[in-house]
Amino acid sequence: MRRLILVAAVALAFPAYAQNAATVNGQAIPQSEIDTMMKAMSSRGMEDTPENRKLVLDQLITGEVLSQEAIKQGLDKDEETRMLIENSRKEILINSLISKWMEDNTPSDEDVDAAYKELVADTKDVKEYKIRHILLKDEDEAKKLLKEIKDKKIDFAEAAKENSIDVGSGQQGGDLGWAEADNFVPEFAEAVVAAKPKVIVDEPVKSQFGWHIIEVLDERNIEAPSKEEAAPGLKQVIQQEKLQEYVEGLRKAAKVEETAKK
Repeated sequence: MRRLILVAAVALAFPAYAQNAATVNGQAIPQSEIDTMMKAMSSRGMEDTPENRKLVLDQLITGEVLSQEAIKQGLDKDEETRMLIENSRKEILINSLISKWMEDNTPSDEDVDAAYKELVADTKDVKEYKIRHILLKDEDEAKKLLKEIKDKKIDFAEAAKENSIDVGSGQQGGDLGWAEADNFVPEFAEAVVAAKPKVIVDEPVKSQFGWHIIEVLDERNIEAPSKEEAAPGLKQVIQQEKLQEYVEGLRKAAKVEETAKK
C-alpha cells in the first residue's frame, strides 16, 4: 500500500515528464504533439499505429535538432527569417479560425432548400450541346478542309485526327462531348447556339486559338440534379459565400490605415 502511494506521489510530482515522448538537449517533445500530428495525418489516410507514431516521433526529434541548431547560429534573429516565422504563425491562426467558423456555421436545411430552388430555376431552358470541331491556324486551310468535308472527300473525324491542332480533341475525331455553349470562347459559343444539329457550320469560325470547323451533333435541355445529388455541392457553395461575407464584415469593422507608398 505504501509503495502504491509513493508511486502515485511521484507521478503527481512529475506530470510533465510522464507526458513527454522525448527530450532533445533538455527540450521536451510532448506526447500531445505526436497525438496532434497523428490526428492530422490520419485524416489524410495514414493509420494510427505504433510504427507510424515512431516515424512521427523521429521526424519531431530531427526537427527539434535542426531548430535548435538554427537558433544556435542566430538565425531566429534574422529579419527575413523572423518575418517568415510570423507569416507562418498568422497562416496557422487563419486556418484555425476558418476551420472553427465552418464547424460552427453548417448550412441549415432551409439554406439548402433555397439554394436548390435557385439551381432549378437557373437550369430551366438552358441547353447543352454535343460538339465536335477541327482547329486550324490558317483561314484558307480551314476553308479548303471544310469544303472537302462537305463534298464528302474526307470524313470529319479522320480530318480532325489528321489536321486539328487541338491535339486532345483531334485524337477523338474532334469530339468535345456535351457542354453548355458558355463554356467556350464567345465566338465559338455564338456559332454553336446558332447552328442546326447535325449540320456543319457554313464557314470556319475565328477565335483567339485559330480557325474552327464546327459541327453540333445534338442538343438537349439540361436537367437539374436531384436535391440529394446537389446537396453536398450546395452546402459547400453556401458555406463559401457566408464565409466571404464573414471575412468582409471583419474587414469593414477593422480600422485600417494604409501607409504604404503607391
